[in-house]
Amino acid sequence: MFLLLLIGLISTTGPTVSAAELFVLEGASVTLNATGHEDKTGLKFITWKFHKRPVVVYTHKYNDADVRDPFKGRAEFDVSTFSLLLKNLQRSDSGLYTAVWDAGETEDVAEYELSVLEPAAAPTLTVVSNWSSSDSCNVTLECTGLNVSLISSCNGTFCSQEGGDTSLSISLNHNTVSCNHSNPVSWRHTTLDLKPLCFAMSLKKGDLAPSAGMSPCLLKTLLVTVVLIAMVTAVITVHIRQKVDKAK
Repeated sequence: MFLLLLIGLISTTGPTVSAAELFVLEGASVTLNATGHEDKTGLKFITWKFHKRPVVVYTHKYNDADVRDPFKGRAEFDVSTFSLLLKNLQRSDSGLYTAVWDAGETEDVAEYELSVLEPAAAPTLTVVSNWSSSDSCNVTLECTGLNVSLISSCNGTFCSQEGGDTSLSISLNHNTVSCNHSNPVSWRHTTLDLKPLCFAMSLKKGDLAPSAGMSPCLLKTLLVTVVLIAMVTAVITVHIRQKVDKAK
């Protein structure tokens, strides 16, 4: 009795379809494909469902596809391939989509777990601390994107990172640190130049002492000033002497 029941259950249950995971950028489009469209023998209906609610119902006898709310104007059904084109996707469109073949008995011929994601946010890159000497530099940075962050220690040639998750990464190219924030559909980055930080700290600590003596620019300015003063003094002296001579 149990064997007959098991055989009956197998014969009335169609093959299972594992859900394919898809990631789509908000506002973009995606095409969901269905299998079995080559042989339409016995076909009555094809129904694409979103969370078990019909998106489009195709009646093979009349070659008619009825798109339901809230997908009217945003969904197109291909009567040749049974694929479903979804346009201008919103985050509320995320969820399970299933294509059901009805030829007297129903069978799932496609299943997709769709995730509609907003663009990755631009990360921020801030200096936590920095220290440098005449021959070394160490800058601790925090890279933050949305609700995640990571701490990175950069020594001028390499940046290590602690914490965060796979959506954040940090890299160093010459003196430029790049903080990258990504999701499966987009990425953004922010950069920071390490050189001014290390140079500023060296000056503050006195590691880069000013050169001895007077700079050429300052010396030139001083000489020009002395010459001008001498010329003005000579003119005034000559003028005074002329007045004295006339008075005599």
